[in-house]
Amino acid sequence: MSSPSTGSRIQIGPRPSRLGPLIKSGGAGSVYLLPDYPDSVAKIYHARVDPPSYTDRVEAMLQLRPKLPDQLEGGKRYVQIAWPDAVVRDERGRFIGFTMPALDVDSTSEVEQVLQERQARAAGLPVGLGHKVTLAANLASVLAALHAQHHYVVDLKPVNLRFYRASLYIALLDCDGFSIQGLGRRFHAPQFTPDYLAPEYQVHTLTEAGEETQDRFALAVVIFQLLNFGIHPYSGRPKHDRVPTDVPGRIRERCYAYGRRGNAAMEPNPVSAHAMMPVQLRDLFDRAFGQTPAARPSSAEWGDALRAYAQPSRGLIVVCAKHREHQHYAGQSCASCMRQELLTRTARNAVPRPKTVSPLPPIWTAATRAAAARGTGPTRAQLQAQLQAQLQLQAQMQAQMQAAQARPSPAVARAPGRMSRFSSRMRVVLALLFPLAFAFIAQFVQGYYAALRAAPQSPFDGWMNAILMTFLGLAFVVGCYFFVVAVPRRLNNR
Repeated sequence: MSSPSTGSRIQIGPRPSRLGPLIKSGGAGSVYLLPDYPDSVAKIYHARVDPPSYTDRVEAMLQLRPKLPDQLEGGKRYVQIAWPDAVVRDERGRFIGFTMPALDVDSTSEVEQVLQERQARAAGLPVGLGHKVTLAANLASVLAALHAQHHYVVDLKPVNLRFYRASLYIALLDCDGFSIQGLGRRFHAPQFTPDYLAPEYQVHTLTEAGEETQDRFALAVVIFQLLNFGIHPYSGRPKHDRVPTDVPGRIRERCYAYGRRGNAAMEPNPVSAHAMMPVQLRDLFDRAFGQTPAARPSSAEWGDALRAYAQPSRGLIVVCAKHREHQHYAGQSCASCMRQELLTRTARNAVPRPKTVSPLPPIWTAATRAAAARGTGPTRAQLQAQLQAQLQLQAQMQAQMQAAQARPSPAVARAPGRMSRFSSRMRVVLALLFPLAFAFIAQFVQGYYAALRAAPQSPFDGWMNAILMTFLGLAFVVGCYFFVVAVPRRLNNR
């Protein structure tokens, strides 16, 4: 069975239709425009992924749809979630996919892009605290509607989340990969990301009962990053070498360094804004990253808390008095100013300052200044002449230092040996005589060694002969090294 393509006949509910142009192709399926339904698109599963296996999942999604209606603002329609609207079948009535609202992907960006201020500025995305709080509040509200139907994202992370640049509404895609609650059956999510996985599931397998607490944990991580310059809540400075170096390991060991009571293993990132957050938000984060999974704030609780800060009329977020583009919580210091000052100071200290050498000795300079202050100093011509003489003296000293550095150190230079005074002809003669001398000595040693091995006249003679034979053997080994290795190397190097 081959997958349908552009122009293929399909059936949407009871009505026949055709697939329009291809928009996007992914791992599980492809998305096509629908000429007969301009506000909808069709996701058609690839034949290799076994489309019938998705039938019950999509049917369950149609039965328990989250209450997330499209938002209309300024005459523009914003789709918050690409949830299935109807089942799509081929001409033979076989399930091949589903239709969903057409989402203008080109007008959206990944949440990941707005976390880092430099990256956000380069992409023309909002960088103010008020915008990020609004984005976090909208994300919490969307998840609250999803959780109300007992559906869970599980693999919740900034790169999987998109938002409309004009309105900051959240747009959830690929919803058929979520954990879906059906009628009497759950369809689990196939994957997760370790950097956003709760501590208890870094050790044990994520089960159906823990999917909501997993979503609550991942949501808190994303919100923390949004409100704190993209800093992960489990990053920071380790206090000892036993702290894991990877984020999943730190999550497992519960190295959350931004709580109101601190952490014994980790210190916060120096540019973190957690200390400038209101107590209400800090308490929510402490519960989210605490020891009790059941105490983690729900998405609805996050939405209620953040929505109050996102409303300008409440005055909970104000414009900075020093920098008009900075915003901070009312009654708190400006975290953006603190971060900017710290980064500037760090960059200034990191750049080495060039060392300037005064052309005049410090004593001469001090005396000149004192004389100038009294009005009895030298004339301009005298100063120039003295300065020229000083520069010439420094040039001579520098030349002498360079010459001294070019000469080999007496302690390091090798003293000439006797062998270096021999001529090349003498070295050749020595090269021939040394093997002959070695052969003569070896022959003598061999005869003497054989005489010692003769039957001794008494036990004492045998004992002494054994000692002499041992020393004779050692002397022979030393002689071999001298004639075979040391002498040829000496002759060759000289």
